This record gives sequence, structure tokens and C-alpha cells, in this order.
Amino acid sequence: MRLLVLLALLLVPLTALADEIDLSQTSGRRESNLPPEFILRAEGGSSFSPYGYAGAALSWMPTGGLEFEGGMGAGFPGLQLGLSVRTLFNIGDPGQFFLGEISLAGNTRVNRGEEQQQGPNFTNNSLWTCIGFGGELRKDFYSLDLVGSLVLTTQSLTPHFSVHGGVGFGF
Repeated sequence: MRLLVLLALLLVPLTALADEIDLSQTSGRRESNLPPEFILRAEGGSSFSPYGYAGAALSWMPTGGLEFEGGMGAGFPGLQLGLSVRTLFNIGDPGQFFLGEISLAGNTRVNRGEEQQQGPNFTNNSLWTCIGFGGELRKDFYSLDLVGSLVLTTQSLTPHFSVHGGVGFGF
């Protein structure tokens, strides 16, 4: 009898924990129709892309229609740094967006907009702004995007064009 009482006393605290255990398949997961708020994205693009030929960007979407991005990448030569603000328009299913982007970028070594560039100029840097349009798929824990941009530099009045895109994972 003492053994049964001892076992009962040991099992009573476990019954209190039974209310906290959730055995459903959806515990701890994000709703599938909500896009992730933060995305770490591997980016690639052309010479005037905000994050270089190959780089990375961190994206934050605090609301459903506004997104802030910052990143850096290889400009060959130099480091390209960029900041972007995007407006997202939901099209169709949740997580599918048409986007408009304004970004400010620069390279630490190359004047990208110089008219008669004979090679890398290691003493100057350049800045440019991009106005772009594209699309983004931001669903579950992944993201895909592709943006085409019109680029205006501080070195030249000639407009340039750029393309960049990437694949990311959300958290």
C-alpha cells in the first residue's frame, strides 16, 4: 500500500503538466498565410545593384506594405553598400507581392557612373540612387525576389540600368 501511495505522490505533479503539453502538428509554427518579418537574403546582380555582384541583405517588414533593407556585397573591386525602402502590393495569394523600390547605394573603390573610366580608380567612391520595380514571393520561411531598376549616379547624368535578385530565409 505504501508503494501505491508513493507512486501516486510522484505522478500527481505530472498531471499538472499535462495541460501544457500540445501534441498537435502546428505547435510552434507560424501561420502559413503570414509572411516572415525578417529575411536574410543572398543577393546577386549587375554592376549598379545595391548589394554588388554577389552579396547579402537583411530585410525587415514591420507592416504588410512596407519593407526596409540593408546590405553589402562585392563590387569587384571595392565593397558595395546599399539601403532600400520598398512598398509592397499584395497580388493574389498572401505572400505574393509586386514591389516598388527606392535605394541608395555606393562603391568604396570604383566610380560606377564615370563617363570615361579607364580602369578602377582607387581614390574615389561613387553614390547612386535606384528606382526599381519587381516582384517578391515571401511565404512560410523563404523569400524570392527580382527587381529591375533605373539608376542615376552622382558622376553622370546618363541613366543606367540594373537588375538584382535573391533567395532568402526568414526568421
